[in-house]
Amino acid sequence: MIDTTIGPARERLEPNAAKRLEVAGTLVHDDRRLRSFFFDGRFLTAKDLTREQAYFLTRQADLGRGGGVGVVTGLSVEEGPDPRALRITAGHGVTPSGEAVVIPRELTNVRLDDIPEVQRLDAAFGLAPIPRETARNRSGLYIVALRPVEYTANLVASYPSSVGGTRTAQDGDIIEATAITLIPYPDNHAGAGFESRRSRVAHEIFVRNGGLRPPVDALPIGMLALDHGVIRWIDRFLVRREVGSEQTDFLGFGQAPRALREAHLLQYREHLEEVLESRRQVNQGERFAASEHFFALPPAGPLPAAAVAVSGQESTEVFFPPEVDVELSFVPEDEIGALLAESLFLAPIDLTKTGEELTAVSVLVMVPIPREEMTQALSALFPGERTGTLKLRATASGLVAMRRPGDALKALTLRRTPTALATQMTEPSLADAVWSGLLSNATTLWYARRKNFPYKAAVVGQPQDAEPPDDDFTSALKEAGLYTEFRTLPSRASALGIGKAYELLSNLLRDDDAGARHLFAGAAGEILRQQRVTAESVAAVEKRYTYEGRGGGLALLAKAPTPRRTTGAKPGASVASTLPQEALARASTIAELDRYALQAGREGAEKVEHLRGIVTRTLREGRTLDSAVEEIRETLETPPT
Repeated sequence: MIDTTIGPARERLEPNAAKRLEVAGTLVHDDRRLRSFFFDGRFLTAKDLTREQAYFLTRQADLGRGGGVGVVTGLSVEEGPDPRALRITAGHGVTPSGEAVVIPRELTNVRLDDIPEVQRLDAAFGLAPIPRETARNRSGLYIVALRPVEYTANLVASYPSSVGGTRTAQDGDIIEATAITLIPYPDNHAGAGFESRRSRVAHEIFVRNGGLRPPVDALPIGMLALDHGVIRWIDRFLVRREVGSEQTDFLGFGQAPRALREAHLLQYREHLEEVLESRRQVNQGERFAASEHFFALPPAGPLPAAAVAVSGQESTEVFFPPEVDVELSFVPEDEIGALLAESLFLAPIDLTKTGEELTAVSVLVMVPIPREEMTQALSALFPGERTGTLKLRATASGLVAMRRPGDALKALTLRRTPTALATQMTEPSLADAVWSGLLSNATTLWYARRKNFPYKAAVVGQPQDAEPPDDDFTSALKEAGLYTEFRTLPSRASALGIGKAYELLSNLLRDDDAGARHLFAGAAGEILRQQRVTAESVAAVEKRYTYEGRGGGLALLAKAPTPRRTTGAKPGASVASTLPQEALARASTIAELDRYALQAGREGAEKVEHLRGIVTRTLREGRTLDSAVEEIRETLETPPT
């Protein structure tokens, strides 16, 4: 029984037992793990103590590799005070050999033109040939790496080891340190621009899983491009890896290591920010195709909000190749991280592939919304639309080449038919306006590659009797002459404003009173005449149309001069000649007219007839109902209640 409290947890073998196991081939030696056996009376030499130190250093390195290789914390490479200097933050990491590299304090001015000493280290360690050019003339791509080194210092007296020997002085301490080195990166596209070379290296590393493998005793923390000694760009995540397990492809499917996938996302995100900043400086805008600046995209990441456009006619995106299937959806912002983490297990999107190869790629573009605002933001959508996605059409020129011959022939045929234009024109919907409004408030969108599963479309559930669609809303708009204005609403209204307007007008139309259709025309006219329809402006209209008995006064004004309604007629339909819907829609005081008529009804039939006469005369003279309300206001002594 091993007692771990008194010593190593190892079985102690007798020499004879060890000999038998060696002969049988079941005892394996590790030549690195050899330490001195101390006993009283043994003569110790420097070799014995040095071997003891080497043993523990080896074991520490083995344990270091077990915890993962990479940067533990800090060690961020950034621009220094001038284009020929670097800044490296404090931190520590573990090299592939298991050695620890430590930067105990921030280095604010690492001069690249003081590299000769570092170059000699490269040559001494066999990591680079002896330099043939000065540091100021260096051009190309270089890996910034940290290497654990040690040296002796601090002289102490060395006593003679023999009778005839003399006293000497020897270094008494071994000092461990970290050397900052530059490792040249082999670049086969040296003639291309530095920005293009950066994208090509990212494609080579993250998609093809290639690139230069740094030495086992060096920890890469960044890559930089030098143009005659001047830094053109610094990329921290092309070669930097956070500490983590390298054991990933345990099922044998060729899956990239987790650290590599995470590094691709971080590298792309940083590169995208630099691309956007450079485009802003030259006023190029943020709506561009990813292939203009990247050769590969990680399976998940951010994209500019300007790359997606939603309108009443069509919803488009320009960022992804036209062959990629792209859909848009709203997602609570606290779920973005989980969706991105799940997508990172998928392969990167290789933009160098042919269009046919990219047809199997499906992407979901996500608009993050705070969870507490989710319900309010989507209140204008129907339940089925709140959980659905919006198909995005690519605007790239390659979309025409994707058409099948049959589709192209069908498109040509449709152009020749007189009904083609009517078929192709789509009505702007409230859902499109909601998508557009929420998208306009987003500063950053996220995308995630989706899994491709073969599926069979089938209807699930029991058939139910469905009610026919209610077209009363559309017919009421057409009667009031407001249908054209309503179609332009998505282009000049916020999403919440449209939802609020639709709710108010629907409630007015559903009222049982005979004057409901007249109130609908008045409220709709006031809302649709606004230059910008918002939730606040609609709320102001709703406040004026919220009172007891609404619609009853307009019904009194339209009732007497008309024949009795037949059974089944819609309320207000037979009085259109007395109070035309278009006249109501052009006025801004219909709610006030309704309240005046209600008050007149309580005072008697003569009062109602008096108001009816004013309204009839005003319409006959071609004036608006606002003029009639102004005359009624001057006639009556008390305002309506």
